[in-house]
Amino acid sequence: MGKKFSLAELKALPTLKQSHTDNLKKDTGNERVWLSRMTVADGMPYNNQVTVEVFSNGKWNIVDTYQAQ
Repeated sequence: MGKKFSLAELKALPTLKQSHTDNLKKDTGNERVWLSRMTVADGMPYNNQVTVEVFSNGKWNIVDTYQAQ
């Protein structure tokens, strides 16, 4: 698993792709880092949720979620 990004670091990165609720901030081909646009008002456990996915066994798997600060 890679480093945990701060909110400032993630906001400084370009958005590579937008999903329905998240912005893709990093994609190495084997690891993706998403920053959620949703907030606690939308039902999220906290604001600025980061989701880290790793590609293994032919699919993307969530390996970490955390609140970027």
